[in-house]
Amino acid sequence: MRTVGYSSAVVLAAALVASAQPPGTPALPAAALPAADPELDRHLLGWQKTMAEAKNFSAQFEQVKMQAPLNKAHKYAGSVLCMKPNLARMSNANVKDKNDFVAYICNGKSLFQYEWQQKLVTEIPLADGMGDNLMLDFLSGMSADAAKKRFHIKLERRNPPDTNYIYLNIAPKLPKDAQEFSMLQMALYHPAVPKPYVPYLPAMVKMKKPNGDSETWAFSKQTVNATNVGPQMFQYEKPQGTGWQYKKEQVRPPAPGFAAPPMLPGGNGLRPGEGAVKPQR
Repeated sequence: MRTVGYSSAVVLAAALVASAQPPGTPALPAAALPAADPELDRHLLGWQKTMAEAKNFSAQFEQVKMQAPLNKAHKYAGSVLCMKPNLARMSNANVKDKNDFVAYICNGKSLFQYEWQQKLVTEIPLADGMGDNLMLDFLSGMSADAAKKRFHIKLERRNPPDTNYIYLNIAPKLPKDAQEFSMLQMALYHPAVPKPYVPYLPAMVKMKKPNGDSETWAFSKQTVNATNVGPQMFQYEKPQGTGWQYKKEQVRPPAPGFAAPPMLPGGNGLRPGEGAVKPQR
């Protein structure tokens, strides 16, 4: 069974708490504080501003999962649509196996996971409308200060400079993040990127996990603040066809540490009126 774990619902259940401010965490000893990087701070503030101005976003994405030690690649393609404060839906399909398909809808109170291979709908109630998912935290966006408190972040400088992308190399500080990844690289569009691209939107995320596995997410067709996106697009939909089962899990309490931050705009994934839930074949 290919579940999201909370790695694919990444782009879902945590992004759902727009504008939540993370609680404070113990500061590093003064001697351990990294040297200030004004250029990094400027880009993080630009990223923060982009997130704050997004009321909704959509994107298409391609995902490649590499399994260690065989380096076997599994390729998926999907789309995501999110709306503040805590609404989202996503679909993700194996490009070689049309039956290996999952979809998610979050109405702010529960996350509904649809698995076509098992013909199973699982409702996951979210305490206080919150989830906890690493990738979604990144795609949701966060304040510059919250990002620096939660992660070790280094601006990668390339020679010659890349005028299309900003590269951030990110390592975990918190134990819960260290369980999810050992290193992460995020490419954001450069503030000087030509139109129609939008500065500081995500272009690609590469994540290496502690067990050696890796995931790459490549985003395209980003759209921000569409006028025809509304709450009605994020309600539970009963799947068509026979043989479907439904189960409901227990409420999952918010994870300790940081709450999910404001949303970062993504791209054009789902067209208005087109659901993430796969139609009956």
